Amino acid sequence: MEKLMQNIKKFRDGLKTNPHVEINEAEWKDFLELSSSSIQWAIEDLATIGKITLESKDAAVIKFSSLSVKWKSKSQNYFLYGGFLFNGIFEALSNPSTFWKIDFSLAPDAVVPDDLKHFEKLNWFEKQAWGDDWRYGCFVRGAKKFPPQIAFFDRNWYTLLDMSFEEYGNAMIDSCAVKGWQYFYIDWNQEIPHKKIALEDMELAVKALPELFPEQDFTYHINKLNEVKGIK
Repeated sequence: MEKLMQNIKKFRDGLKTNPHVEINEAEWKDFLELSSSSIQWAIEDLATIGKITLESKDAAVIKFSSLSVKWKSKSQNYFLYGGFLFNGIFEALSNPSTFWKIDFSLAPDAVVPDDLKHFEKLNWFEKQAWGDDWRYGCFVRGAKKFPPQIAFFDRNWYTLLDMSFEEYGNAMIDSCAVKGWQYFYIDWNQEIPHKKIALEDMELAVKALPELFPEQDFTYHINKLNEVKGIK
């Protein structure tokens, strides 16, 4: 967890000196500064309310609550943005799951039809900082021990990811948290309802990111896009 936190801090510091992107640092939120007693209370409450064990070695995840960073391109050639906003980690692991209901025109307190109940196991922990694009990194709740499985939700659809919370965060930073970055890490050998928009986002990212972040290597993203276009 500490390595991920350092990667995020390095990314954030790099944005401050990057001449190719525009930021408003006043809108960002940093990692929470928590006392050891506050973290211990969170661990105990998660066990009681969320029914999930959070060990001390993973307790730094609580500090991600409300963490946010966002940037947008200064280029006149295209409009591109990126960033992230973390949910309260305690809330993501404990609170009722309602974020997805709007996609099905359900009120937050509506009774969930049987064919949609599988969405209730999801609760989001990360999304774009620029408004709401209906894309979320989610915990798949039900695990008795942290970390639970991770899923990617995009407008009334989700797919399970073969990565941990830390791997998700590091992939996000490797992708500069550009909009739609998660599509570089999903399994494309499945039915994807928003494929056209996802491919457009991937193509724009591969075109723009090397210009906006010239010191970073995007070979993985270029290869993944080529692979996906071959699958399509």
